Amino acid sequence: MPSTRSRHPYRTARERVALRRTGGPMRARSKHRSGCESILVGAFFILILAGIFFSFVTRRATETLEALEQSDPRQAVADSNSDNAPGEEAAATPQMKTLREPFNVLLVGVDQRDDPDEGVRSDTLIVVHVDPVERWAGMLSIPRDSVVQIPRLGQQKINAAYTYGYANADTLYGRGTEPAAAGGALAAETVENFLGLEIDYISQVDFHGFEMIVDTLGGITVDVPRPLLDPEYPTEDFGYERIYIPAGLQVLDGHTALHYARSRHSDSDFDRSRRQQQVLKAMLRDIRQRGLLDQATLLPELVNDLQQTIATTLPLSDPAVLRDLVNLAQMLTPERIVQLSINPDDVRIVTEAGSDIYWDQRDVEAQVARLLAGPDANGNVARVQVQNGAGVRGLATRVTNNLESQGFLMAEAGDAPGLYEHTLIIDYTNHPETRRRLAQLLGVESNYVQAEPAADTPPAPYQTDIVVVLGQDYQERWAGGR
Repeated sequence: MPSTRSRHPYRTARERVALRRTGGPMRARSKHRSGCESILVGAFFILILAGIFFSFVTRRATETLEALEQSDPRQAVADSNSDNAPGEEAAATPQMKTLREPFNVLLVGVDQRDDPDEGVRSDTLIVVHVDPVERWAGMLSIPRDSVVQIPRLGQQKINAAYTYGYANADTLYGRGTEPAAAGGALAAETVENFLGLEIDYISQVDFHGFEMIVDTLGGITVDVPRPLLDPEYPTEDFGYERIYIPAGLQVLDGHTALHYARSRHSDSDFDRSRRQQQVLKAMLRDIRQRGLLDQATLLPELVNDLQQTIATTLPLSDPAVLRDLVNLAQMLTPERIVQLSINPDDVRIVTEAGSDIYWDQRDVEAQVARLLAGPDANGNVARVQVQNGAGVRGLATRVTNNLESQGFLMAEAGDAPGLYEHTLIIDYTNHPETRRRLAQLLGVESNYVQAEPAADTPPAPYQTDIVVVLGQDYQERWAGGR
C-alpha cells in the first residue's frame, strides 16, 4: 500500500489537486504521433544531467540547464489565486520542494511540424513516479484513445488536452503564456483529474531529439522478441514507408530504435507501450554498463542534443535539485523500475465507440495504486472484492467503502451466488498479509479464511485476488471505529 511519508499524492489526491488551483482556469490536451520519445528520453535524461553536473560544473553547465527549464502556468494560476483565501496555508508546489521525497513527472511526447496546418501534436503521456528514498521508479502509460474529462473542454480523447492548451494559452493561463508550456500544463491537469494523482513536474520531449541522443550514445542493444513489420510507417512528408526489424539481439541506431518504439501497425497500441518500455530499459542498461557518461568527449554533444530535445518544469538550475538528481542517477537501476500501463488486460473497458475507449475508473485507480506500491510490493498488491451473501441490502457496498478507507485496493461490490451462513475470505492468488488484515478487521475466524480456493469454489471475478463473501453471521462492525 502507498506510504504516507510526506506531502506527496497519497492523501486525498483529488482534493490536493483542487486546492492547488482553487478558482483557477482549467485546461485541455493534444493529439497524434510521438510516443516512446517521452518515456525514452524524459525518464533517462536524469542520468545524462548527472553526468553533465560532474563534468561541467561551470557557467556553461548552468546556462545549459537553464535553457532546458520551462515555466509551469499552473503555478502562476495558483499564485494569482493565493490571495483568495486569507489565513489559509498555501498549497505546496513543485518549486517549494527538493527531490528527496516522492514526486511525479508527466512525460509528454511532442511532434511539432513545419506545416502550420498540422500544428503541434502529442499522443503519448506517461506518468513517472520516483521514490528517491526507497530508490525506485514506476511508469504508467496512458493510451491516447482514452476518453477523459478535459478541464474547460469536456469529454474528449486525452490526447486533445495538449493541443487545446497549446492553441489557447492566453485564454487558459493568462496573456503571454508560452503555448508549449500551456499545452503541457493542460495535459498535466487532465491526467491529474483522470488518475487522482498530483503531477509535480512536466517534461516535454521532441521525438527528433531521441534519434540524436541514441546515435550520440552509439546505439542501444535491444533483444527483439519477434520480427516487426509495418507497411505503413508515417514519414515526415506525410507519406508512408515499409519498415522491417528482424528478431534477435541487435544494436539499433537512433532511426531504427525510433521506428521500433513508435510503430503502430504491426500490433496494438498497448504492445507499442511495451516496446517503448523495453527500449527505455535497454538505454538505461547500456548507459550504465558502457560507462557512457564518464566519456567526456560525449558530453558536449549530449548537451546539444538535450537542448534541442527537452523542456521541463524541473528547476534544474537549482543546485539543491541538481544534487538530488545526481544522487538519484547513481541509485536508479532498470531492475528498480515498475512498468505499467492502462490496458485491457489490467483495466476493464466500459465502452468502446469507434477508437474511443472508456475505462473502468476503479480499475484505473487500481493501476495507480500499483504504481505507488513500488517494485518490492508490486507483486503483492491484492485487489479485493466484497460479495453480499448475507441478504442485507447495501451491506457489501458499505463494507467495500470501509475497506477502501483503510487503504485496501477494492473492486466493485457484488452479490454472492446465494446466501451464506458464514463469512468467508477466499484468497485466489496467495496474499497472506492482505487476508490476515481482512480477517482481523472483519472479525472472521481462521477456519473461514481460505489460503486457496476449494475445489467447488467459483472462479475469481475479473481482476480480483481475494473475495470476501459476507455471510449471515456477519455483524456490521468496523475495527477502525464502530
